[in-house]
Amino acid sequence: MQVNLAERYNKARELQKSGALHAAGQIYEEVLAEEPGHPGSLQMLGLIHAQTGQAQRGVDLLCRALELEPNNAQAYYGLGFAMCKLTQYAAGIECYDMAMSLRPQFAEAACDKGSALIELNRCTEAVESFDLAISWRPDYADAYVYRGNALRGLQDDAAAVLSFEEGLAINPAFASGHLNLGNALLAMGDYAGALASYDRTIALRPGDAMAYSNRSGVLKHLHRFDEALRSCESAVALAPDFAFGHWNHSLMLLLLGDLRAGFEKYHWRWKTDTFQVIRRKFAQPMWLGQEDLKGQTVLIHTEQGLGDTIQFARYVQVLTERGARVVLEVEPALYDLMRTLPGVDTLVRQRDPLPAFDLYCPLMSLPIGCGTTLDTVPRVVPYLRPNPAKVWAWQGRLGPKTRPRVGLVWSGSTTHQADHLRSLALTDLLDALPDGLDYISLQKEIRPGDMAAVQASGMAHHGDDLLTMDDTAALCACMDLVIAVDTSVAHLAGALGLPVWVLLPHMPDWRWLLDRSDSPWYPSARLYRQQQRSDWSAPLAQVRADLRAGL
Repeated sequence: MQVNLAERYNKARELQKSGALHAAGQIYEEVLAEEPGHPGSLQMLGLIHAQTGQAQRGVDLLCRALELEPNNAQAYYGLGFAMCKLTQYAAGIECYDMAMSLRPQFAEAACDKGSALIELNRCTEAVESFDLAISWRPDYADAYVYRGNALRGLQDDAAAVLSFEEGLAINPAFASGHLNLGNALLAMGDYAGALASYDRTIALRPGDAMAYSNRSGVLKHLHRFDEALRSCESAVALAPDFAFGHWNHSLMLLLLGDLRAGFEKYHWRWKTDTFQVIRRKFAQPMWLGQEDLKGQTVLIHTEQGLGDTIQFARYVQVLTERGARVVLEVEPALYDLMRTLPGVDTLVRQRDPLPAFDLYCPLMSLPIGCGTTLDTVPRVVPYLRPNPAKVWAWQGRLGPKTRPRVGLVWSGSTTHQADHLRSLALTDLLDALPDGLDYISLQKEIRPGDMAAVQASGMAHHGDDLLTMDDTAALCACMDLVIAVDTSVAHLAGALGLPVWVLLPHMPDWRWLLDRSDSPWYPSARLYRQQQRSDWSAPLAQVRADLRAGL
């Protein structure tokens, strides 16, 4: 009987190694039916359960195995894997440490511990754990690749690229390594290298939807838009439930001006990991255009940045015209400004108690229900107005106007993913601007690297007094022109109907579309676009020429 059990266990191990997990699991179950305390079967069946979405069952089996063999390093390693599958990363790390204490130079445990540390955003410790794994096993390709992921978490893409390349030199067929290398190269702006990495991933793993989706991003930056769109389509065709792929596809459609299809796809954002964290859940139905709004109270809630709220607040009046009573929830910094928005029945600050409502809609889903196309973007501008008393106060502080005033915004938030592409150094902007105009900073915050330029230029800066966007709106209203990079102030000036010149990077955000100097969202806006990535010379030269031609 014991011989038969041993043979069946060994057969199951062979099946498990070949990837036939279901068949292997059935044999382990048979062995355990005859010998419930068979340690090897408990351990291996527990690992299979952890690999196949039944991690809690895996934990239970592995714990039983460890009760029988308390010094089993491999069982602790499996338990660590199962704990991490349950997102209990700290517990998983403890198991990996125990495995390494029981088995000297257990490289796999050190490597998987590093991956768990990444999940806890302890990337410095993760690099140390991967280095330990590599010291024990210098040809461990996985450890080099995962070490690259940790270095990316430390914002060191250049070092990450080297680590990825070391791993791929050991195992050129490591598809995930090529994918991760492509991601790092894309972040560094090496589009040709990123494209080659994604193409290599797809050659090794033709069904990799993420590779197709990320590849579309590279092609977009290369302005190969038709190919980028096809790559998006391939991603969602391969994985119809791939939320990130659908969301990325939506951004491509919106950039190309297909607003109806793009906004419908944009709703997929709520199924991505990023947006699930901020998703609001209410008992009331979400309005996406199906229900008649007459006599209904609709909650419209903010969801992303200040600029997004300003841009899409225009839809409040559309819903009001359809008979809705609108409850609008906005960020506290926008509260005073939004009191001037027509059509709002009740205005609420974010995180304050909400009144009763019948339906709700996230702010940036309103174009779905309104069936927005390029031709039907609501263009009733201005739809926001500055506070007259604050405008009067700013005019007094600025003093008599002796020449045209130009407000400047040259940088956005450093936390923005693409800030390094959209912002520029103040010295570059000031060097391009002609004399004969009064330049006034509309920035709330000045970066340390720009402060010397502000002081040297003598430009007025009132950041400490810009407490809310209502203050900024009033200061903007005192300008003859606003020149801004793609930030909330550009949207603010546009919503106020003020002349605004927007400086855009080579790959603009979708809302600015392509190859046009005007905006369907803001009739008073003029767009100045980079011709080459990170090269502001062409748009700044055109700004200079246009300023010289007169406001």
